Formats: sequence, structure tokens, C-alpha cells
Amino acid sequence: MKQILIIAIFVVFGGFISAQTQLPNKSFEQWTTTDKGNAVPKYWHSYGDGDCQLKGIYSWGCGPLTKNHSNRVTGHTGYGCEIYSTSISGNLVNGVLTTGQMQFASTDNKSADNCTYTDKDNKLGHKAAMAFTGRPDSVYFWCKFEMKKPSNVAIAKFHLHGNIAYRDISTHSASTAQKGKIGNAYCDIKDHNDQKWHRYKYKFTYYDEQNHVVSSTSRTPSYILVCFSTNKIAKGGNNGDKLIIDDIEMIYNKRLSFIEIDGHPLPGFNPDITEYTYACDDPARIPEVSAEAQSPNATVRIESAPQQILITVTHDDGEQVYRIALHDEVVKR
Repeated sequence: MKQILIIAIFVVFGGFISAQTQLPNKSFEQWTTTDKGNAVPKYWHSYGDGDCQLKGIYSWGCGPLTKNHSNRVTGHTGYGCEIYSTSISGNLVNGVLTTGQMQFASTDNKSADNCTYTDKDNKLGHKAAMAFTGRPDSVYFWCKFEMKKPSNVAIAKFHLHGNIAYRDISTHSASTAQKGKIGNAYCDIKDHNDQKWHRYKYKFTYYDEQNHVVSSTSRTPSYILVCFSTNKIAKGGNNGDKLIIDDIEMIYNKRLSFIEIDGHPLPGFNPDITEYTYACDDPARIPEVSAEAQSPNATVRIESAPQQILITVTHDDGEQVYRIALHDEVVKR
């Protein structure tokens, strides 16, 4: 009969961060300028370098091209990025922050020519393309509102895509089919109407090449196109609506769902505990071990030896190791 004692050590999941699995300048501490109404975080873009293809009076609908509709402000930690809507000649222009290139080419709000896209070939010289190879499970970020009407809904879109000039327009939905689409997170951001910072958490959905939802993907993204707007509807909301954004973090879940030894659940298993001691009658025998990752995009490797079992969960941003020490007698605390 086996005697079992579990010794547990809690750990913090940090992971390895690289430029391609987290957004650069994700906390908005680096800025190209801090002039009020013309500020933009490094690696991000807004109206200031937008491509306005409209002519004459219609070009007013592009927004003031010398302004970015964003400011550097006190954030959740350090600085944050405030985007705001404004009215130009009676036309409401949403505040926008993106990793891509903004393009204005039609007076029709629903036209596909009005879009934000990944300028992977740097055609306009703005470096409006963010390289990215991760397949995150979720995205977390902090926001605070200053909305004229608390019922207004802002939006954030995170598009993972291949080596193409992927486009986002206001009429696209999460399920919109598009060449090169790999995964996305569509985030409706609702005002808590309390003037406080709140953390928002949204899951990524992944797709196959036929745009069917899949639980996991083997396709590696080339870029990520991120778009924040003060309202989910083009020219929606009210003049002066403000959305402050900070601390965007891609989450790669490296936790296990379960561990089984010789077909039985490991007693005391907790996905946030990585160190165990397992006492058995015959530690010289290598037990049969099985485990499963919580994330479908993570892989599990099990290495068994007479005195230790190592279970390594690997995701795009690094590894998390679970260790089980084997002993031939009950170990006292």
C-alpha cells in the first residue's frame, strides 16, 4: 500500500518575455513626442501619420492630420496613453491608437478603403507593422474612462495574422473571413462609470485556413495588428470621450490541468504548485505518469527517473517545470 505525502511550494509564473511574444512598449513608457494633442507612444500610430487620400473639403473627415488624438498621461503604472474623440466641422472623429497604418480613402464610413492595416512593406515609411510570433491564450490590459455617456462602448482588437497587409475596418466582426487570419481577440470595453482603473481580460480565438474556429493552431503569426478606439462604431460616441490605456500583457498559460501517477490523480495537485514529493513503496520503479496542459497551444514533456519526475510545459514565451521527487518512505515536514 502506498503512503503519500505532498510538499508544495507556490511559485509565480513569470515566463520569458521577448519582443515577438509581448508588444513592445506595452506599458507606454516610451514616447516620440509629448506635445499635447500630438503625442504618440513609440511603435504606435494614430492620425498624425495617417494616409489621407480624400481631396478638398472631404479631407476634413480624416481628422487634423497634424494631431494624433492621443496624449501621454499618468497611467495605471508610470505613463499611460489617453485617446480622445473630437468634432471636426460637425463630424465626430473617434480617438484611435494602433500598431498599423491608418488609411482614409472614402467618405463612406463602411468602405473597406477606410481601414487600419499592417504596412509590412513599409510603403509609407512609418514602420506601421508590429512583428509578432506568439499564440497567446488571452490578453490583459488596464483602462480608465472619461466618457460623456457611460453607456458608450469602446473597443480593442488584436489580430494575429500571417505575412500579409492585414486590414481592419469598423464593420468587421470577430468572425470576418480574411486571408492570412490566424487568431483574434475582440474586446468590447464598457465604462464602469467610477473614474477608476480596471483590468480587462479577453481570450483569443483561433481559426483554420477556412476561417473555422479551432481549439489550437500550429500556424505561427508573422504580425499582430492592434487597434484601440474610443467607440466600437465609426463616428460613434460623443465629442470629448476619453479612454486611457496601460499595461497590455499577452498571457501564455503554462499550467497543467492534471497530473496522474499510475492512473491515479496526484493528491493535492494544484496547477499553481510546481514542487511535490511523492512517497511510494518502491521508488526504484519508474511510475507511469500522464499530464495535460490547460492551453491547447502548449506542449507537455514528461521525463521520468527513479528518484524524480519532471513535467515541462512549453509555450511560445518559455517553459514551466513541475517536479515530483520520489521517496521510499513518508517525508516529515
